[in-house]
Amino acid sequence: MNKTFIITAFLTVVLLLPSKTLAWGKKGHALVAEIAFSYLDENTKATVLEYLDGTTIEDAANWMDNVRSNHSYDYMKPYHYADFEKNEAVVETNGDNIIYKLDTTIKELKNRKNLSKEEIKTKLEIIFHLIGDLHQPLHVGYGSDKGGNSLQLRFNNKGTNLHSLWDSGIIEKKEITLEDCLKEPFSKKELRKINKINVLNWSKESRGFLDQVYNTGGNNITEEYTNTNAILIESQIHKAGIRLAAVLKVIFKN
Repeated sequence: MNKTFIITAFLTVVLLLPSKTLAWGKKGHALVAEIAFSYLDENTKATVLEYLDGTTIEDAANWMDNVRSNHSYDYMKPYHYADFEKNEAVVETNGDNIIYKLDTTIKELKNRKNLSKEEIKTKLEIIFHLIGDLHQPLHVGYGSDKGGNSLQLRFNNKGTNLHSLWDSGIIEKKEITLEDCLKEPFSKKELRKINKINVLNWSKESRGFLDQVYNTGGNNITEEYTNTNAILIESQIHKAGIRLAAVLKVIFKN
């Protein structure tokens, strides 16, 4: 058999293997951070930037994905998601899952007296990222299909999977921008609800969109599906940014 063919086939299989941790992709996570800063007062912005110590908010939001190639951070891989099978109740349980880790990290930062500046920076990078992850519905998805990673699809004339489609496929196809995410403002009543810090409720809300996420109408993703869900993605990224800002305000209120 031709050696080039074997290598190509191998690489194709490797690229299609499920990966359970990424959400929104680099652009989506950057948008969450940028939206959060648009809702922050100048004092809180300055405090956050001081602790980030030269790291941009966009890089902070992507840090947990950027260190995936460094095996010393392998222990963080389960932090990105929580699996519940269909019709199973979403609950917070102690352990390495996104709900517990995000909740715990927020509490640790609120009581940070004994944390070093470097520890505070790392924990900030964790909440920047995980609040974004949590608003991608497949990060509170079904373990049976690895949060949509095992569901193979055709999109834009290429093979992909449902999780990747939601991470970055639709964002890139629709060229979603900061302005797109902010174009539909929330009412004062909606903002009051969105701003309430409750990680478990955020998880339940995000998971509530799974029926829409899985309603692909088959393996070929249509323009209608793309357009409809681009609107949901913009809304989820917007909410993630608002909630990141709310968390940062509470942490640094003094």
